[in-house]
Amino acid sequence: GGTLSLMDAGVPITTPVAGIAMGLVKEGERAVLLTDILGMEDFLGDMDFKVAGSKKGVTAVQLDIKTD
Repeated sequence: GGTLSLMDAGVPITTPVAGIAMGLVKEGERAVLLTDILGMEDFLGDMDFKVAGSKKGVTAVQLDIKTD
């Protein structure tokens, strides 16, 4: 959404960029993988991973682990 908005506004973006946020919620031995997480899932989850990139490659990575 952000890259498309900038391009639509006339900002000279040379390569579009997109990203996704993934999360992990663990309870005992059971783990559930979440895709396209929002703020509350990010805050309450046991792990979150964000990655962004373009057709040229990865531009950003962030990983937060909140388990022992």
